[in-house]
Amino acid sequence: MNSPTAQPAESYNPYEPPKADASAALRPEERSRLRLASSDRRLVNLVVDYMGLMLFTFLVGVIFGLLGGADVFEKANDTLLGLVMMFAYYASMEAIFGATPGKLVTGTRVVMEDGSRAGLGRIALRTLCRFIPFEAFTFLTRRGGAPVGLHDRLSKTRVILVRGSDDAR
Repeated sequence: MNSPTAQPAESYNPYEPPKADASAALRPEERSRLRLASSDRRLVNLVVDYMGLMLFTFLVGVIFGLLGGADVFEKANDTLLGLVMMFAYYASMEAIFGATPGKLVTGTRVVMEDGSRAGLGRIALRTLCRFIPFEAFTFLTRRGGAPVGLHDRLSKTRVILVRGSDDAR
């Protein structure tokens, strides 16, 4: 018989998610090996994500229409509605998956400067920084040969290459 003070043996669960130290940051020498995404990949991200944002907004509109809430879209300020949809699209995708559909297509993902996974707070800040007027023009300046936009710098995140070969920058 088992004693009342005996600890239960840890059982193997094949459906349990893998355990990893999510707070572990890369050492400086490993950080320098992060391959930043090229301008071309970032541009493809933008184009694919723009189409994804339009599809996302359409689907949300259809769902609201089916649920009888179409008047919400009709009465809403178009600019404000667009900003809310953009925030919902980018923040949810990057916070949950670490990538948007555009980043999945190009084999890139969002990480912290040290290579660790970006948390919800950083992703929210990154997404809010996209609303800064003329923010897109900050990609015209380069740091270390790779494009780093203002929303990357302010949120201390980077878009890195996780699949494929390095591009000519």
